[in-house]
Amino acid sequence: MKYHAKKPWKIKLDEAYRPSISILVPMYNEEKTIRFKLENLYKVDYPADKVEIILVNDASTDKTLDEVYKFIESHQGLKIKVLNRMGRSGKSGSLNFALKHAAGEVIVVSDADCFWPSNILVNALPYLFDSNIGAVTGREYLLNSNSSLVTKGEIFYDNFVQTIRVGESKVHSTIPFQGGFAAYKRDFLKEFDLETDDSGTALRIVQEHGRTLIIPEALFYTTFPVTWKNRIVIKMRRAKQLQGIWVRCLKLLFQGKLRLAKRIAVPEIFLHILNPIFFVAFMLATLFLIMEQPFLIPVFAAILLLILAVPKGRIGLIETVQNNCILVAAMALFFINKKPEAWKTVEESRSLLDESILKEKCLI
Repeated sequence: MKYHAKKPWKIKLDEAYRPSISILVPMYNEEKTIRFKLENLYKVDYPADKVEIILVNDASTDKTLDEVYKFIESHQGLKIKVLNRMGRSGKSGSLNFALKHAAGEVIVVSDADCFWPSNILVNALPYLFDSNIGAVTGREYLLNSNSSLVTKGEIFYDNFVQTIRVGESKVHSTIPFQGGFAAYKRDFLKEFDLETDDSGTALRIVQEHGRTLIIPEALFYTTFPVTWKNRIVIKMRRAKQLQGIWVRCLKLLFQGKLRLAKRIAVPEIFLHILNPIFFVAFMLATLFLIMEQPFLIPVFAAILLLILAVPKGRIGLIETVQNNCILVAAMALFFINKKPEAWKTVEESRSLLDESILKEKCLI
């Protein structure tokens, strides 16, 4: 896919394409972030008469709504609808509720803790001019990318993965979508997938003969935990969701109903479902070999030290081992059907948001 990522796009693109849009922002206890989010949306470069913002409050227990109404009172020029749900329904439920109130030709979704450069819409939406394109997503960039080994590791992993995603998009479609920025043509969007609102919805669109792309120049910003514990929480959630998606694709493949290209689907299925099994087998075989042949311990130790001596090798090894361990654990949770708590935010990420950083990046 790296080879395909370097190829030009083979789609009809119109830089002047400006459809009407509905921006959906689901909220649950976003008191500390929602003002920044709204200030960020206020700066976005797009015709105001073609934009509506729909904020969905999913039974927040803090002062999220107070912050929203304060902003609306002091800012004019944007059409903002506020929907308040009294009972928790999770992110997918909130988005489907908002969808019933949306009038835009394109539905744009963004999490409350993600921030757009002002040009994200004019960069991304022209790709939707092509009648075959059903949805596009953007690329995540960390505001605190150099904060710790944890965030550096996430950047290392993300740089590798995003190249693959661009390659998949140029071949046909990429399925993993980002909650920070995703834009869906209303004609292709019947409802948001209840299990995985972003990637699951992308798969639905592909199954309906549409294409789903990641747009490299459609960057959005967010923060990421600096501690291993919270990083694992986030990656476990993502891994479980993606494994659910690829199990779904595997079933469709066996049934002869999968519309995603096999050269995209098969490697992803292998990576997320089969590779963790091989990883466990490899680790057990290595342990058995060392126990049976102790003289190999210095050999393995020397190889390990050589890898760790190189910064990229060290990060690469840590990422490989960690990601496979997470995939193994996520697979176990998936098969025993243990569902994560609905819409549970990682407070560490929210606490890292700083007004000065957002201003420095011209995001507010």
